[in-house]
Amino acid sequence: MVVQDKIIFIIDEDREFIFDGNSFEPLPSKKLSSYFIASTLASSNTRTHGYKTPKSTSPEKIEIQSEMNMYEEAGLDPDTDFKISSLVIPLEDSDEDFVESYAVEVDILDEKFGAFAKKYGHIDLIFPSALCYASLYNLENKISQNDLYIHIGEHSAYAVVFKNGQYISTRTISTLSEISRKIGVDAIKMRDILSTKGVRDNLYNDDEFIMMSDTQEELSKSVERIAHSIGHKRGIFKLDTIHNIYLDFEGSDIPGFLELFNSYGYEDANKQILDPFKDVKVGMKHFAIDAKYAMSVLNDNIKSVNLSIYDRKPPFFKTNVGVFSIVLMVAILLAVSYPTYALFELNKLSQEESKLKANVSKMKKRTKSLQKKLKDLRKERDSLRENNLKKETKIKTLGNMIVALEEFDNDTILRQKMMRDVNKVMRKYHLSSKRFEFRQPNTLLVQVIARYNERDNIAKFIKELLSYGYSDVSTKKVQKNETYYESFVEIK
Repeated sequence: MVVQDKIIFIIDEDREFIFDGNSFEPLPSKKLSSYFIASTLASSNTRTHGYKTPKSTSPEKIEIQSEMNMYEEAGLDPDTDFKISSLVIPLEDSDEDFVESYAVEVDILDEKFGAFAKKYGHIDLIFPSALCYASLYNLENKISQNDLYIHIGEHSAYAVVFKNGQYISTRTISTLSEISRKIGVDAIKMRDILSTKGVRDNLYNDDEFIMMSDTQEELSKSVERIAHSIGHKRGIFKLDTIHNIYLDFEGSDIPGFLELFNSYGYEDANKQILDPFKDVKVGMKHFAIDAKYAMSVLNDNIKSVNLSIYDRKPPFFKTNVGVFSIVLMVAILLAVSYPTYALFELNKLSQEESKLKANVSKMKKRTKSLQKKLKDLRKERDSLRENNLKKETKIKTLGNMIVALEEFDNDTILRQKMMRDVNKVMRKYHLSSKRFEFRQPNTLLVQVIARYNERDNIAKFIKELLSYGYSDVSTKKVQKNETYYESFVEIK
């Protein structure tokens, strides 16, 4: 019998816990198989594909459609074994639903979870971690609105959109490890930088200008990707606005990060730090959301994608062996009166089992053959398309080469040179900046900041840039307070 109020949640080979809905505790010493066992899979290990289907489509047909689409459209290798599972997302005011399918190689599952499956005998649920926020709508006082959740973890990072409490899409972004490699610090230091300084200029020292600029660039890219993804989904799911934006960063803030969304039209969105499990220690808070989702699946509150191949064994009396054993026991008890009947039943069961095994083997061979044929047909189709387009492509390629040579990206080269010159002179005179803005291909506006007692450095900055050969370097606007001067310098 499965325990209903607690689960075993697997994080990695060093972290396996009991989760009771609010907190983690160590594993018990025995009866582990009586627990519902769950874990997550990173988006980097999965392939996804979305398509529309009529609302009347049966679950069985959706399963078949999803498998065909994953091989045909998503390009899965027919010679590789995959586990495929799908999530049906209702579309408003439409006679269709949107189906999001997930696929993972069986070899990857065995590599990551094979040892756990041997230890426990089964793993009931393996799901994409980005789906986890659906469990929050079961918590008390959580209103179902249009919500954006942003998770930045060491090895996983993504933005997830919900419409009225219904999951609709995921967008992967740069992880903490990826950002730290680009900045040139370790992940622990990067987490400290993000949580204490974020993207705010005034929280960095003068000698941290490059770190500040690179950090701002990386986080700005993530925000841009998220905004573009929301725009893409807007038409499909009729998403008119985002009410709430939540930052899932182990209960910490990234100063100035959420405000970056204001530039994309989300000034009115409620922005806050996500921390539904305040008693869970830092480093485990996001995993608590994952575990809460798994518990919701156990209690049938959520229908989930399930990529597990490690099914729980049914009770002995429901297996073929169990049925066979029961029949055998009855046969022995009745052997004195019905020896011929018992022998007949045993032979019949053996024959049926042999037939079933033979049919399963034929189906597997047939499936492999069809998958190989599908792969060959797809290659043939691609070859025909390529041949049909060769002449036109050759002409276009020659034309594009001429255009490319004539229109080499002079603007980009000029901008890069201007940025290098400005950064070089700013470092020379110990200046900082709040903003760089290219208004035209050859005009750069820089918002320069100097300490009050070093305001002459702005004039030196302008004079030296003029010596670099720029046609015009001038200041359009100067502001000051008790500690610094702020000047808007235009460079042409």
